[in-house]
Amino acid sequence: MKKIALTILLFFTLKNIAQDSTVYTLKQCVEIGLQNNLNVKMAEFAMESNDARLQQSRTNSFPNISAYANQGINQGKSINPYTNTFINQKINTGQYGLNGSMTLWSGFNNYNIMRQNAFAYQAGKMDYEQSKMDITIGVMLAYLQVLSNEEQLKQAASQVEVSKAQTERLNVLDKSNAVSPSVLYDTKGQLANDKINYINTKAALASAKITLGQLLNLNFAPTAKFEKINAEAEIKVYETNTDAIYAEATKNLPMIKAAEYRRISAVKNLHASRGSLFPTLSLNGSIGTNYSDAALNQRITGVSDAGTDSYVLINNTPVTVYSPQYNFSNEKISFNEQFKNNLNSYVGLSLQFSIFSSLRTKTQISLAKINKEQSEVRQKNTNIVLKAAIDQAKTDMAAAYERYLILQEQVQDYTASFKIATVKFEKGAITTVDYVIAKSNNDKAQMNFIAAKYDYILKSKVLDYYNGKLPM
Repeated sequence: MKKIALTILLFFTLKNIAQDSTVYTLKQCVEIGLQNNLNVKMAEFAMESNDARLQQSRTNSFPNISAYANQGINQGKSINPYTNTFINQKINTGQYGLNGSMTLWSGFNNYNIMRQNAFAYQAGKMDYEQSKMDITIGVMLAYLQVLSNEEQLKQAASQVEVSKAQTERLNVLDKSNAVSPSVLYDTKGQLANDKINYINTKAALASAKITLGQLLNLNFAPTAKFEKINAEAEIKVYETNTDAIYAEATKNLPMIKAAEYRRISAVKNLHASRGSLFPTLSLNGSIGTNYSDAALNQRITGVSDAGTDSYVLINNTPVTVYSPQYNFSNEKISFNEQFKNNLNSYVGLSLQFSIFSSLRTKTQISLAKINKEQSEVRQKNTNIVLKAAIDQAKTDMAAAYERYLILQEQVQDYTASFKIATVKFEKGAITTVDYVIAKSNNDKAQMNFIAAKYDYILKSKVLDYYNGKLPM
C-alpha cells in the first residue's frame, strides 16, 4: 500500500510539474479567452435568448390547436345526456374534441413583432461577435503587458547583477583599505535601490499575469511561461489616416451593426404597437363528440292487441277499442357507434377590436416612440464615440512612436556613457556619485525604452482592432 501511495503521489507531482512548466502562446491565450471568458458566455446566452424569442414570435401566426377529453361518473338523480330526461342511476359519461383558432389579420401586429425580434436577434448576434473581438484585443494587450514586464524584470535583474559585481569588487578592495568606505556604502545603497526596483518590477509582472488570468478565467501557475514575440518586427508606422480607419471600423466592428439593428428593431416595435389599434380577425373551429352508458337502443320483440279505455257504439252497444301493443328490448349503444353518431363540428370567423382600453394602447405607442428615438440617439452616440476613440488611439500611437525613437537613441547614448563611467570608476578616475548617476541614467533609459517599445505595440494593436486586422 505504501508503494502504491508513493507511486500515485509521484504521478501527481510530475503532472503538476508538467502543468507548471506550460508555455502559453498568444494564440492559445486568445483561444482560451474566447472559450472561458464569462462576458463572452453572457453575450452568447443573450443571443440565444433573442433567438428563442424570435422563434416564438414566428409561431404566433401558426394555428392554436388544443384537445380535450372529459370522463366522469354521475351518481343519483341526473339528466340523461342522451335523452335529456331525468334518471336516477349511475351514469358514465365522456366528452372528447379538438378546438382550433388562427389569427388571419391583426393590423400586421404579429408580423412586426416577428421583425422586431429578428432584428433584436441580429443585434444580439453582433454583441456576441463584439464581445469576442473585445476579449481578443483585451487578451492581446494583457499578454503584451506580461511580456513587457518580463523583459523589464530581466533588465532589473541585470541591473542588480551589475551593482552586485561592483559591490563585491569594492568589498575586496575595502578589506585591503584600497578604497574609501563611502564609495563602498554608496555602491551598496545603489544595489539596494536596484533590488527594490527588481521587487517592484516582479510585483508588476505578477499583477499583469493576474489581469491576463482574469480575462482567460484561468489561474496561472507561478512558473508558467509565455512565448516571446519579435517586438522589433511589430514596430511599424500607420500611414492610414483616421478617416480611413473610421470608415473601415464602421464596416467591420459588430458594435456599429448592433446599434443599427437595434434602431430598426425599435422601429418595428413602434409599428407593432400601432397595429394594436386595428381589429383582429380570427378563424375558429372545433370538432367533438360525447358518450354515455345510459344511451339505449330499443328493438321491437313482438306486438299484440290490447284493449284501451276507448270504445265505440255499435247498435247503441259500447264496444271496446283495441290497439296494437309493442314489446321492446333495450340494448346499450356501443362506444364506437356513439363516437360516430354524436360527432359535431363548428367553423366561424370572429372580429375583435378594442373600444376603450384605459389608454394602454396609446401609452404603449408613446413608449415605443420614445424607445425608437433613444435607439437613434444611441446609434449616433456610438458612431461619435467610435470616431473619438480612433482619433485618440492614433494620437496616442503617434506619441508612443516618437517616445520610442527618442528613447532608442537615449539608450544608445546612456549605454555608451555608462561603459565609459564604469571604466573610469574602476580606475578611480571619477567619484561614486558620478558612477551612480551614470548607472541610474542608463538603468532608467533601459526600463523606459522597454516600456515605450511595448507601449507602442499596444497602441498599434488598438488601431488594428479598429481597422479589422485582429486575428479571430
